[in-house]
Amino acid sequence: MNVLIDKLPTKIKVNDNIYNINSDFRTIINIILAFEDKELTNNEQVYIMLKNLYKEEVRQEDTYEAMKKALKFIDGGIEPELENDIKPKRIYSFKKDGNYIFSGINQTHHINLSENENMHWWVFLSFFMDMSTDCTFGELIYYRKRKNENKLTKEEKEQYKKIKKLVDLDEKDKMSSQVRKEFLDKFRELNKK
Repeated sequence: MNVLIDKLPTKIKVNDNIYNINSDFRTIINIILAFEDKELTNNEQVYIMLKNLYKEEVRQEDTYEAMKKALKFIDGGIEPELENDIKPKRIYSFKKDGNYIFSGINQTHHINLSENENMHWWVFLSFFMDMSTDCTFGELIYYRKRKNENKLTKEEKEQYKKIKKLVDLDEKDKMSSQVRKEFLDKFRELNKK
């Protein structure tokens, strides 16, 4: 799919059924926030995802495939790599970085997200991925990447100590590929019963 020439999806085909979806960026961010919430179980997170993304009730026989298609939609139409054993470290959190993401998109693209009634998730994702490194969010990403790669210079280490609480994220990443794979395997087993 090419966002420049193709119509953005507002429906998802699951098996032989077509489901209307809530494609607004706020809906997807709420889903991602559920996946960031360590108080929720995997089943609760998936329930939140399916209930929020799909406008109609997902049929029992479509649940597993609807979950896979939902993750693909959230990933911008890209198939999640479930077999990859390498778990990349998180470099952002919609919960922790929300204000900086909001202002970063405004600063970079001159778009006030609060004035957009129904921005498609993939449009938001394009703005999000193309934010300037000159905004606060860009700086946070820079420090997180450098720290994860153990490449902070002496000066950067000193600065990092001052802004550690702002930079550091919780290490548990529930949306990682390995966790997804394990969850999908367990979910498949439960649906067979």
